[in-house]
Amino acid sequence: MAGGTAYAVFVIPVIFTIVFGSAVLAGALEEFDRELNMWPGPPAHAPPVGSVDIVGLQDQYAAAGAVLFQVSVTDDSLDCGTLYIRVYDSAGDVFAEGSFEEQCFAAGSVLLPPDGFSVEGAAPGSYTVTATMSAHGNQLIGSGVFQVVDEVADNDR
Repeated sequence: MAGGTAYAVFVIPVIFTIVFGSAVLAGALEEFDRELNMWPGPPAHAPPVGSVDIVGLQDQYAAAGAVLFQVSVTDDSLDCGTLYIRVYDSAGDVFAEGSFEEQCFAAGSVLLPPDGFSVEGAAPGSYTVTATMSAHGNQLIGSGVFQVVDEVADNDR
């Protein structure tokens, strides 16, 4: 008799709790915009509100010439960061890249790198430039596209 009582008092409530709890959790997770976040990370910071723009990038360049441009960073919440510039060819492979550590600027806009970023020896085709400014776990990303052709018409210069 003591075994039946122990079974009724301890085992049946445990089974009922697991079944009922699973049903409630499954129903809650099926609702729109619900997620299970049992171990939340640190509080999210406000996203950066600035921008990264490619400055001086033309639509077309001659294959024999150099591609020269700068990056304009505007963000009041970032004071210093690392600038990554990558140039991808039409196949998605990295053609040229540069990293500029701890670039600091005051509130407003700054052109980086100061002397410009130069790409030479590009074969005819389409290229994509991406510039990423990373600081304090935040990122700002900008991009641009240019073409390299055998000859640039005089009205395109």
